[in-house]
Amino acid sequence: MVRPHTLLFSLIGLSVPLLPLPVHAQDKCGTVEYEKMLHQKKLPTETETQFEQWMQKRIRDNKLRSFQTQGIQTSTYTIPVVVHVIHNGVGDVTNISDVQILSQIQVMNDDYKRLNADQTNTPSEFLPFVSSIDVQFVLAKQNPEGIASSGITRTQGTKTSWSMSDNSEFKALNYWPAENYLNIWVVNMTPPLIGYAQLPISGVLPGLETASQDRLTDGVAIHYRVFGAGSFNLDPKYNKGRTATHEIGHFFGLRHIWGDATCATDYVADTPFQDSSTTNCPTNPQASCDPSPIKPHKMFQNYLDYTDDACMNFFSQGQVDRMSVILQNSPRRLSLLTSPGATDPVPVADDLGIVQIMNPHSSLCNYPVTPQIEVRNYGNNMVNSAQVVVSVNGIPQSPANFPSLSLNPLQSATLSFNTLTFAPSSSQLVSFQIIQTNGMTDGKPGNNSASVQVSVPVNTSLPLTEPFNSLPAGWQITNPDGAITWANVLAPDGNPANRAMYMNFFGYENVGNVDLLITPAFIISNPMTSQLRFDLAYAQFPGETGDELKVYALPGCNPDLSQGILIYDKSGTTLATTSSTTNSFTPSTASQWRKEAKSLSTLTVGSTWQLAFVARNGYGNNMYVDNIVISDQFINDLAISRIVSPGLVQCNSNPAIKFEVTNLSSSAITSFQTMRSLNGGTVVAQDFNNVFLDVGEQNIFTLAGVLFSNRENTITLTLSNPNGIPDSMPANNSISFNSFLDTSTDSSPLRQTFDNPAEIPWIIASPASAQAWESVGTNKSQSITYRAYSNSALNEESWVVSPVLDLTRYATNTLFFDLGYAQKVPADDRLKILASTDCGLTYPILLYDRAGSEFSVTKSTMEWTPTSNSDWKREYLSLDTLSGKKNLRLAFVATNGNGNNIYIDNIEIFAGYDTNPPVTSLPYQLYYSNRNAKSDLAITFNLPEKKDVRLQIFSMMGQIVADNILPDTFNQTYYFDLSIQATGLYLFRMLIGNEVSTTKVYIAH
Repeated sequence: MVRPHTLLFSLIGLSVPLLPLPVHAQDKCGTVEYEKMLHQKKLPTETETQFEQWMQKRIRDNKLRSFQTQGIQTSTYTIPVVVHVIHNGVGDVTNISDVQILSQIQVMNDDYKRLNADQTNTPSEFLPFVSSIDVQFVLAKQNPEGIASSGITRTQGTKTSWSMSDNSEFKALNYWPAENYLNIWVVNMTPPLIGYAQLPISGVLPGLETASQDRLTDGVAIHYRVFGAGSFNLDPKYNKGRTATHEIGHFFGLRHIWGDATCATDYVADTPFQDSSTTNCPTNPQASCDPSPIKPHKMFQNYLDYTDDACMNFFSQGQVDRMSVILQNSPRRLSLLTSPGATDPVPVADDLGIVQIMNPHSSLCNYPVTPQIEVRNYGNNMVNSAQVVVSVNGIPQSPANFPSLSLNPLQSATLSFNTLTFAPSSSQLVSFQIIQTNGMTDGKPGNNSASVQVSVPVNTSLPLTEPFNSLPAGWQITNPDGAITWANVLAPDGNPANRAMYMNFFGYENVGNVDLLITPAFIISNPMTSQLRFDLAYAQFPGETGDELKVYALPGCNPDLSQGILIYDKSGTTLATTSSTTNSFTPSTASQWRKEAKSLSTLTVGSTWQLAFVARNGYGNNMYVDNIVISDQFINDLAISRIVSPGLVQCNSNPAIKFEVTNLSSSAITSFQTMRSLNGGTVVAQDFNNVFLDVGEQNIFTLAGVLFSNRENTITLTLSNPNGIPDSMPANNSISFNSFLDTSTDSSPLRQTFDNPAEIPWIIASPASAQAWESVGTNKSQSITYRAYSNSALNEESWVVSPVLDLTRYATNTLFFDLGYAQKVPADDRLKILASTDCGLTYPILLYDRAGSEFSVTKSTMEWTPTSNSDWKREYLSLDTLSGKKNLRLAFVATNGNGNNIYIDNIEIFAGYDTNPPVTSLPYQLYYSNRNAKSDLAITFNLPEKKDVRLQIFSMMGQIVADNILPDTFNQTYYFDLSIQATGLYLFRMLIGNEVSTTKVYIAH
C-alpha cells in the first residue's frame, strides 16, 4: 500500500497594516513633529505654502540686492546664546561642564563659517554648491537684567528625563526673552529623541500679528549626550557637536534635506531629492531620486540629513540663502542681531532699576494692599537714596522718598509704599516709576518703570452655584500662551441644550501649557462642612495620559499656584469618565459625565479665597466641566454613578448587579441602604454597613443575586439613608436599566444578512424606552436601520448585539459589515462597536467609534434609503485582540443626532487576516492564487450555513493524496501547497452535506 502524501493547507493569511509611530519615535530630530505641534495652533493662516512663497520672493530680492552690491555681506551676524542646563543634581552627569559647552559653541561657529577641519571630506561633485554664512555665536555677555553673565544657567529639574510632551514645562524652568537670546535647553531627553527646534515665521503674512505668542518656547532643545565635541560623555555617533548645527539650521529656517517624505522637496534648489533620511555613515556615492541628471547622488554629507556627526560637513548655497532671509526678516531672528546680550554691560553712575513688582499681584482680593517693588543698583557707584512714584490708572500718588538705601553695585532691596484700596469687581493699572537716584536724574532710565494690571474679583456669598449657561461674569480665564483656552460650548448631558466649560485638548498641540478658570472670591464660614462639587466629562485619546485637571484654592486671590492649596488632582485614566476614542470627544449622554466632590476643610475661616481650575494640556482629548457648586452648608448626598454590570445584553440568568456610588456629601459615608425591584415586582431591601467613602470617593458595590427572566428585564435601584439619615438630594439616588438575557451562541466564521427577521439570532435592544433598530427593505433585500431622521431624542442610544461568540478556533479573525448613511448636514449621528469578553456583563472594549460625517457615502436633507450598491461602503475591523477567546459579544451602538437613517447589513466574521478576502457567488470555487509569490491552489467557500466539508484529492492512478474534514466551513478560503506533488491531473472530490462534486485540476511545475 502506498502511503498518501500529506496535504499542506492553511487558512487565508491576514495582512496587518503597520500604523506609523510618532515621528520622534523613529527620528533623532523631533523638529518636524514639534513644528506640527505649534503650526496648527499658533499659525493658522501661515501655511507651509504661504511661508515658502514668501521665502522664495525674499531670496530673489536678496540675490538682486547682492548682484547690485557685488555680493558682499557687510557685517557679521552676531547671535547671543544662552545655554540652560537642566540637570539632575550638582554632581550628576547631566550637569555638563562649561568646557563641554564652550566646545559646542566652537563647533557651531566653525560649521556655519565653513572653518570645520573636516570640510576636506566634502565630495568634489558637491564643491560647486557648498557655502558658508558669517554667523558668530557668542555666549551671552549680559543677562536680561543687564548684569554680566557667562551665558550659562544651571537648574535642577523636576524630572530625571524629558520628552517633547514636557516641552513647556522644562523650558519654563529657565528662559530668557527669545527676542534677544537664542535659548538652548540641554536636557536628558527620553530616547530616541536627541534634539528639536522651533522654526521661524515670516512675521509679515496676513493674520500673523500675534505670532509672537510662541516666544516662551522659542529656541532649541538638545540631549546632553550630543551637546559638545571631544572627550566628554557623548554618544559615539553624535560626538562632534553636529546635532546643534542641525537644529540651529532648523531655527534659521532649514528643512530636512529629504523634505520629510519620499523624494520630497526641502525648498532648496541645489540639494538633490532623496527618498528618505540617511543614517549611519554610508559609502559615497549613494543614488538620489532626483530627476535632474546633474544631481544623481544623495547629499548625505549635508548638516540637514541624519548621518552620524563624522559624516556631516557642509551647508549648500541655497541653504545659506534661506538662512540669510530668516536672519534679515523673521521677527525673533532679526532682533537677535541687535540684542544687548552680545555685548558686555557698561555700568553708569546712579543707575537704580526695578527688578520686579512684588505686590500687588495680577489678582487681588485682600485689601487694602501695600505696594512693594524690588530694586537693584545696576550702577558703578553706591546708591544712597531714591524717589519713586506710584500711579493708579495713570494718576500719580504722592512721591515716596527712600533716603537711606546704602546699596552697593548689584545689591537689591525691597521698597514699600502707602497702602492702596480697590473696589471689588474692578481692574486697576498700578505703575511704578523711579524719579530720582542719589538726588538726581537716574543714569539709565530704561529700567526705571514697571506696571501690573490688577484684577479685583467679584465677591460672592456661599453657596456659589454656576451651571455655565453662558460664560459667567465675575469668573476669570488665564491664558498664558494666548492660544486655546477655556470656552463655553454645548455639551449634552441628557439635555441636548446643556452648556459647559470646555478645554480643547484634542486640537491643542502645545503640550504642557496650562490654562486657568478662576471662580469669584468667597469667604468660608464653616470649613468642616464646606465642599466643592462639579460635573466632569472627559475621554482619553488612546495611549495619551498627559491631560490633567487640578483645582487649587488661592488664598487672598494670589494667582501664584505655588502658594495655593491643591484640592483636586486627576489625569489620564483617573480623569476619564468614559471610554477612550480617537475622535474629538463631545459628551452625548448623561452616562459620560461624572460628579466630583472634594472637601474644603483645609481652608481658613474668614479668609478670602478663589478656586482655580487648572487644565494642563497633554494633547489628548477634550475635557468638560459643568455645574460647579461651592458650599459651606452640611450636605448628606450619596449618588448612583452608574451600573457596572450586567450589560444591556448578557447570558447569565443570575447575574450579580454591580453599581458604583459617589459620596457627594460634606462628610464621610459609613452606611446606606438599597431598594431593588425586578420587572415591577417585589421591592427588596439590602443594607450596606461598615463601609467608608470619603468626600468625593467612589466605590463599586454588589447586590445579592437576582433571577432574570428570559429576554428583557427592567431593574430599578434606589439608594437611601446614607449614614442613617435622609439624603439631601434624592434626585440622584435612583436608576432604572434594562438587561436582556440571551444565551444564543455562534462562532467564527459567521454571516448575518438580516434577510429573515424572524430568524435573526442578533438581539435588537435599547436602554429604557429608546427607539430601537428595525428591519427594513433595501436594495440588499432586508437590512436593519436606525431611524435617526425622525427621532428628536438627541444622544439616545440603540443597540444591536451578537450572540455569544467563540473565536477560539482560528488565530486571526476579521469583521466586515456594509454601512449605508447619507449625512443631513450639519446633524451628525454616530456609530460605535463595543466588545464584551464576559458574555455581556460588561462592554469595556471600543473597537469602532465614528461620526456620520466620517462614514457617510453621500449627503441628503431628505429621509434616505440606500437603493444601489454605491450607496453602501464596506467597513473592516481586525478582531486580532479578541481571537482565541470565547464568551464574546459585539454590540453595534447607534447614537442619535437627529440626522439621517443608519443602515447595516452583511455582518461577516472571516477566519483569517485579510483586508480584502476572496468571495464567490458559488458554493465553492477552485482557482490558482499567487499568494506569497508562488502558485498555490485556493478554494473559497460561500455556503448558506456552516457545514462540515470532506475534501478528498486523488491522483489519476487512484492514489489518495489527501482526505481531510474541514469543520464548520462557511465563507473561508483555504490555500493548498501542492509543490510536492508530481505534475499531472488530479481529482478534487467535495462532500458538502449530502451533495458530492468532483473537479479535475492539472498541476504543472
